[in-house]
Amino acid sequence: MRRRAGLDRVEWLLFAALALLSVAVLLPLLTKTDRTITGADGLLAADQLQYLTWIREASNHVLIGNLFDLAPGDRTFFHPLFAVSGALVALGVSLPIAYLVVWKPVAVGTLFFGVQRYARRFFGESAGARHTVIVLALFGVMPASWIVAWSNWGGQPRQYSFDFISGEMFSGGWLWGYLPTAIAVGLLPLVLLGVERWREDTTRAVPWLTVVGALFVCWLQPWQGAELGLILVAVEAWRWRRHGERPRAGLLVIFAAIALPAFYYFALSKLDPAWELAGEANARGAMEAWRWPWWAMVLTVLPLAAPAVLALRLPAPTWQDQAVRVWPFAILAVFLLPLGTFPYHAFQGLAIPLAVLAVQGTLTVWRAPKPAIVVAILIVMTLPGIAHKLDVARNSVQSAGDPYWMFPGEQAAMDALASDPRPGGVLGASYAGYMLPAYTGRETYVGALSWSPDWEERQRPANALIEGRLTGQEARDFVTSTNARYVFVDCRPGLADLSATLGPLLQDIRRYGCATVYELRFRPEMAAAAGAPDQ
Repeated sequence: MRRRAGLDRVEWLLFAALALLSVAVLLPLLTKTDRTITGADGLLAADQLQYLTWIREASNHVLIGNLFDLAPGDRTFFHPLFAVSGALVALGVSLPIAYLVVWKPVAVGTLFFGVQRYARRFFGESAGARHTVIVLALFGVMPASWIVAWSNWGGQPRQYSFDFISGEMFSGGWLWGYLPTAIAVGLLPLVLLGVERWREDTTRAVPWLTVVGALFVCWLQPWQGAELGLILVAVEAWRWRRHGERPRAGLLVIFAAIALPAFYYFALSKLDPAWELAGEANARGAMEAWRWPWWAMVLTVLPLAAPAVLALRLPAPTWQDQAVRVWPFAILAVFLLPLGTFPYHAFQGLAIPLAVLAVQGTLTVWRAPKPAIVVAILIVMTLPGIAHKLDVARNSVQSAGDPYWMFPGEQAAMDALASDPRPGGVLGASYAGYMLPAYTGRETYVGALSWSPDWEERQRPANALIEGRLTGQEARDFVTSTNARYVFVDCRPGLADLSATLGPLLQDIRRYGCATVYELRFRPEMAAAAGAPDQ
């Protein structure tokens, strides 16, 4: 088995460690036997619950629409990963299994073997160097994040900035909920290796597996698709200028595979109001906390970037030698260019080329590193940072800001809303709004930040209503303005009983243990805003 996979004993241990890391957040969630997991196991549960909503949409319609705005809209989005999960849900598989159980092993395998094969390409039989690259690329957490957090330097805002930057670079962290990202980033080095083999063997036809890989890199993560395209253009230009070596015509097929999903996302951003809204919500600096100071970026990447610079002095005779040098600059270009949205995702995958270059650069000045010192360095570069990230995850779960579980009452209430054939959307706190579309198939007034119009203006009165801070006629006017047919009160402690507040508007009250569904008197505007579940 080891021979077929091409892994040595240390690499098998690292593969097992990555698999274990991938469930480090999920397994503790499963220990709560008095409640059901929602399927979220990332630092931001709202993101995974958005994925589960998309999977439910795909299971019913193939194409995906926006259920987080309580307004009419078209279904225009097709996503291959969520389409597969949607087909499984249509066959009776639960949402968490269709996402986590199906795609987490794929994500672990793709990410690990993408990095391992890329490390082997550069270091071959040099096992120590190869293992070092794998550890840094998969498990490395830049020390600045945990140093800032544990020293409390600058307080919460500064800590958030460093956590944000280091989190985008931490490959293992994408396995906590962000499985499409892990798959796309793992595919990218495999695509580069496929292009190199085809590029150097002029007798080979277009490598269709490589073409399909390029397609999925861009479809799953368009930032990495743009980086892949820039790498190909830059390396081919380099070889043409330096060696007079013209690009092969088959490269057009690979570029077409990258361009197809890129143009699809561009068209969505211009033609679909929901995607236009998401583009505005995810624009650079749309939230103050998203701003990355340049010095924070430098301090974060410095432990890998500094030795990586030393490698630039080495000759780069082969196609892949040139690609690995171009890769970090392609990432920087995608980050800086005023195109697309949420440029911070450009940093995903940066640890892979920097790890390769850092080891190459270090070996130019330290030709025979002592294993004990290397191990000590790797411990500093991994274990404290992973411990810090797990602590952040624990705080996210314990703060109850996002729903990682459904209590029995919440599950019963959402099952009832899902089985009720009458049209109408749901108004709840933003906490409940994250999971309502996934588990009821109904539109919600406020939910995922990127897909709810005027999110802050919506979540403020919605939360105030559910928490009992918005009362009287002002509360009733707000509820009427949303065109919701149902008001959902979740199971968090201290939430309001809305019977008196909503009295004149009420048709029915149904209590499900700790959760309550208030049905409002029907008005035609309710059916115009949202249809029946999964309609």
